[in-house]
Amino acid sequence: MEKLTIRDIANMAHVSTATVSNYLNGNYDRMSLTTRRRLTEIISNTNYHPNSIARNLAKNENKTIGVSIADITNPFTSQVLSGIYEQCDNYNYRVLFTNANNSEQKEMDNITRLQNEGVAGIIVDPVNPDSPIYQSLSNDNTVMVDRQSTELIIDTVATDNVNSVQKLINQMQAKDYNNIYFVTWPFQNISTRNQRYQGFIKATKYSTLNHLVTVPHHGKSVEYQQFKQNLATIMTQKGDDKIGFFCMNARVFLRLVQAMQQLHFSYPQDYGVATYEEFDWMKVMTPPISCIRQDSFSIGTIAMDILQQKIAKKNSTQPQLKLIPTQQILRQSF
Repeated sequence: MEKLTIRDIANMAHVSTATVSNYLNGNYDRMSLTTRRRLTEIISNTNYHPNSIARNLAKNENKTIGVSIADITNPFTSQVLSGIYEQCDNYNYRVLFTNANNSEQKEMDNITRLQNEGVAGIIVDPVNPDSPIYQSLSNDNTVMVDRQSTELIIDTVATDNVNSVQKLINQMQAKDYNNIYFVTWPFQNISTRNQRYQGFIKATKYSTLNHLVTVPHHGKSVEYQQFKQNLATIMTQKGDDKIGFFCMNARVFLRLVQAMQQLHFSYPQDYGVATYEEFDWMKVMTPPISCIRQDSFSIGTIAMDILQQKIAKKNSTQPQLKLIPTQQILRQSF
């Protein structure tokens, strides 16, 4: 049997959740004896055990936030979560965590579940920031991280994708790479992928999609074979061009290097390469990888700072976009 919530008890007693919370906290001053007896009977019969969230509602001391993550397997996510958890410890908040596993429907279900739990606020790393669920959330107690909605309706903390990619591509051009390709998962209207491509176009001034290489995301084997064939064509037809590849993130980078190894090409002898995101293993590759270091940990801490301020002040503000600067890490991969 699914665990009962404070809302379930309120519905059974035909009272508000605030009334149930008052009862649980022993605040009977404005409660009729009939209501008190009814709640006593329902709670006893259902063997309901209130959680700490419910006990704190009437005191306005709810110290729990919800976090909805798009994909827990994304290495970026673990660093963001670390930042959120550290600030939650500093503010004495607990965290309810959910994972959407890249499912928009599951994300909607997770957010609804967090709302039903009565959390004080929610931080969302969205699958689809333009999902209808976000129209139902209030900017007063919600913060979004990483991906951005088409129309900003919730405070969002993200990386400065466009400018950082443009600067790194300029570094490749300064090393005489005159034929550079952008390697990415399918765009699918995902802001991070689109914005990084915008930075690429601003630097290269390419007017067509000829320099776009798409990597299948959880694709079929035939799609990966086509990806490898596309790379083979680029490398065999390059002539005297100095070929470079910029990867939209670290997992795309791994797909590129793996395919190139199978084709018997190596960097930087045959091609130059750089990627968005930095992880420790990039430093021990031979040679180490040039990359854009994004401060994922700070995205988490700043998101929690913003949420805590909203919860404490309880005042409405216009949604704002907070862009976190990046750092260019130049090594010997191009």
